[in-house]
Amino acid sequence: MLSRVADSLYWLSRYLERAENLARLVDVNRHDALDSTGGEDNEAVWRPLLYATCTETAFTEARLEGDPHATEVGAFIMFSHRNPDSVRQCIATARENARMVRDQISEEMWLELNSIHLFMQSADAEDLWRRQPEALCREVIKFSLLFQGLSDATIVHDEGWQFVQLGKFIERADKTSRILDILTYFTEPERTELASVLRSCSGFSAFRAEFRGDITLPNVMAFLLFSQSFPRSVRFCVRRLDGVLHAISGVPIGTFSNEAERLTGGMLAQLNFSSLDSVWQSGLHDYIDGLQQRLNDIGQRVFETYVLLPSEIRNVNRADGHRPQLQAQQQQQ
Repeated sequence: MLSRVADSLYWLSRYLERAENLARLVDVNRHDALDSTGGEDNEAVWRPLLYATCTETAFTEARLEGDPHATEVGAFIMFSHRNPDSVRQCIATARENARMVRDQISEEMWLELNSIHLFMQSADAEDLWRRQPEALCREVIKFSLLFQGLSDATIVHDEGWQFVQLGKFIERADKTSRILDILTYFTEPERTELASVLRSCSGFSAFRAEFRGDITLPNVMAFLLFSQSFPRSVRFCVRRLDGVLHAISGVPIGTFSNEAERLTGGMLAQLNFSSLDSVWQSGLHDYIDGLQQRLNDIGQRVFETYVLLPSEIRNVNRADGHRPQLQAQQQQQ
């Protein structure tokens, strides 16, 4: 497989997973804002979302510059062109990546992606947001789930499909950790805030099935970080990530042939043998920061192994002493 094809499939999947998670976050925060005393426009409720998505500075700058979508946080996350990680921009970038590998995806995948892209770029999407914001969020989430089903059912499960899975699970692990990090915004998160974090990961029902007791901070942390069966827990995603990397390289699980596999295996071992005590010792925010840095490192190593030619890596290292960075695509920092 050509490296540019693998790269486009990887980022196509990452950006769609990112758009879905952002839409779910906006939907849950909007409900929380409606329930608060300040109403739907209560910025105190929306601030944790900006904190989790690292867009506090971008939102402030967009508001000062008169961005019409920066009058409220929800619209900024959904539509703003000044926010490279808005849902609209994520879907547009995913569609551009899909266009470059049109022959690698099915007709059904392309039609659905093109349809949601055109809708999100139109005035109809903003009109629906003003009338029924929850309906727009559901449309994005429903599209993402449909697209994942189509990718599983309509294309050959070859190397290209493995890179789609690779992008999905590395992005999902990152977003789950960021959603959990919202709890560090509060001094002592209450039950409603814990429930909101679970709903943002579509994990409320699964949590109640796994933990019969009350919703507590230790239980939510254990569930979203270490659950072996919940498909959005960090541990579950990293285990699948490890399996996908080994499926691409063909080496047995438990060994490694490149740095991406070594880092993923080390991260999985840490999650397998970690406990809540180790999280408390590090502090939840610092522990999550460490996870996000490891995921960024894995993404960088995937790029260096499968996209950037080894000779180019050596030339760049000799020229400036720094390792090459990801191309125009971006990882959230």
